Amino acid sequence: MASSVKILSINGVIVPEKEAMVPVTSEAFLYGFAVFETIRTYNGKVFRLDDHLARLYMSAELIGFKPKWPFKKTYEAVCKTLKKSKWPEAKIRVILTNEHVIVYVKKLLEKKAVMYEKGVKLFSYEGKRNLPHAKKLADAFCYVAKHQAVLKGGYDALLVDPKGFVRECAYANIFWVKRGKLYSTNKDILFGLTRETVVELAGKLKIKCKFEGVQYKNILKANEVFITQTTSGILPVVSVDGRKIGIGRPGPITKKLMAAFRGLVWVK
Repeated sequence: MASSVKILSINGVIVPEKEAMVPVTSEAFLYGFAVFETIRTYNGKVFRLDDHLARLYMSAELIGFKPKWPFKKTYEAVCKTLKKSKWPEAKIRVILTNEHVIVYVKKLLEKKAVMYEKGVKLFSYEGKRNLPHAKKLADAFCYVAKHQAVLKGGYDALLVDPKGFVRECAYANIFWVKRGKLYSTNKDILFGLTRETVVELAGKLKIKCKFEGVQYKNILKANEVFITQTTSGILPVVSVDGRKIGIGRPGPITKKLMAAFRGLVWVK
């Protein structure tokens, strides 16, 4: 089983990948009427599982359905599926519909070290996510936005609303540093758990963090920019639309937070 591409369970029952199925007439299949979470392990331990599942059920409530599967059974399904994995680190996807809880686990491929050492590039994309507080399955907008950024040589898309305000990235939250102070957006975004962890770490490190709206043009003037996401942690951003951010390499506050984050999640 552990040698399979993915380890899957449907409603708590482990099934072979090729036999996993849901009804094609279900609302989840036809309309993407479902919610999901992407979770990972560090040193074989799931990072903030309770918080991820709490957000999963909050997302279900936000889009308007009450899952058949209670929190406890979903938690048990995740643990049962993950237990079959023998990989050093795992990526876990949990999909919740009104009738099913689907869990699949696969080997986590860590990002290349150069991405943390030299940073990544973002490309802007106009628009913002519908129902941004919910992590919903039907989100072609984000997929298209990131796809366009990747085609240009970027890592992710920086979402800019019609009024020129930056909200988040297609698959990450954003922070920026200006004159030694840390900032992040807090309106019309998905409240990421890695983002929350970074805010907590900033407090412990006596780094002031303010939450406010920011226009695209001011992101370009930031001294440092970085993004946060579940599978990657903290990634420095060195350019947006080909324009250099700060000195064009990870800045001191970004590196300080990266070190603190590594110390937290990789502790044995």
